[in-house]
Amino acid sequence: MKELIVNLQGKLDSLLGNTFREKTDPLLRTEPHKILLDARDLQVWDESGLLSLKNSSLTHLSSQYAACGLSESLMGDWNRLGLREKIPYFKTREEAKYYLVSDQNLDRNFEPNESTTACPACLQILRVQGKGNYRCPSCDHTFYLTADYRTASYEKLF
Repeated sequence: MKELIVNLQGKLDSLLGNTFREKTDPLLRTEPHKILLDARDLQVWDESGLLSLKNSSLTHLSSQYAACGLSESLMGDWNRLGLREKIPYFKTREEAKYYLVSDQNLDRNFEPNESTTACPACLQILRVQGKGNYRCPSCDHTFYLTADYRTASYEKLF
């Protein structure tokens, strides 16, 4: 199954929602994907834009979706429109990616294992939740943490 990260930015309305569908529907028809919707930079949204995301997840049932970076008000609309049942959301991008790549996606209430590691640039001790990409809050260095807790100074898509 292929992976796709969609960074939602600016305004999610019916126009952007339809553009999302036009770009992703041909991909999802040919092969199922694991899709991460990152809403950290989403400023404004409306019901029709959110429903486009929901309809995409309902149309392509073999694909798996997850979201991250939702603001408090967006979480309220997300729940009100019933998106959480089809597109669960997580606090961080790493949690959402972990959900998509692990077998935990059958359990909506899983908790990733938390541990610590040192930033390879400044040696600041950081809390981490398994393998994945991390950004140090002290020096803004981005690094990848492997499954055996070794660090690499690059970011990995999935």
